[in-house]
Amino acid sequence: MTYIPGRGSHRRKERDKTPESRRDEEPRKEYIPANDIDILKLKNAHEELADTHRTLRESQAEMIFRFAIAAEYKDGDTGSHIMRISDYSTEMGNALGLSHHDLECLRYASPMHDIGKLGIPDKILQKPGKLDDSEWEVMKQHTIIGFNIFKGSHSPLLKAAAEIALTHHEKFDGSGYPDGLKAEHIPIFGRIVALVDVFDAVISKRCYKTASTFEEGMKCIEELSNSHLDPDLVKVFMKLEGKMFKIYSANKSIQQYVKDEEIQ
Repeated sequence: MTYIPGRGSHRRKERDKTPESRRDEEPRKEYIPANDIDILKLKNAHEELADTHRTLRESQAEMIFRFAIAAEYKDGDTGSHIMRISDYSTEMGNALGLSHHDLECLRYASPMHDIGKLGIPDKILQKPGKLDDSEWEVMKQHTIIGFNIFKGSHSPLLKAAAEIALTHHEKFDGSGYPDGLKAEHIPIFGRIVALVDVFDAVISKRCYKTASTFEEGMKCIEELSNSHLDPDLVKVFMKLEGKMFKIYSANKSIQQYVKDEEIQ
């Protein structure tokens, strides 16, 4: 066998190495405690779950908004009314100190207050004059229809939409409909939307009336305190006059822009 210099000595060196010395020569891997790995995995899983939950919530809110627009098309409006109701309601809820969760529910559920109008005949919704007694009884059913659309849902947002649809025509003195609820027996969301809905109805043009001024709308709210509307909420609303006027003015500007574009 041909002699190769150093070959034998190399083998002897390899044989002479101990297991410990071989381990010392291997590339060192960073040591991560098992507990740290578990925490990292848990953190990543939590972030992914939060992202998924946020996406689902946003999709649900968008679905509700588009569904509400469908109802507004039947009533001669194309979405501006429900946007104002959402904005007014959110300002009220924020001033009342509602939790973040409740405020978000109010923001996205309030536009659904009139969703039950999908089940009301157009000849009643779009009648230019005053409704007769039989027509009024049909119109009042939109609260129950709206509630039935969402009842049984496990979603907090849709539960809020059902509650608002059912109770936003109840009156503080108990003379409202459909159940004649009185004072604090009317859920807070229903009382808030009842107030802002009356305000927006007064200052908006309808097929049966012209629009009143912002000042006339504020005066109407004050006059309805303790009869139609919760007096405590009226006080809060009056203190928010500046913010409400900003919402009103912004929508007036948008409506004028759209009107100008249509003329051109």
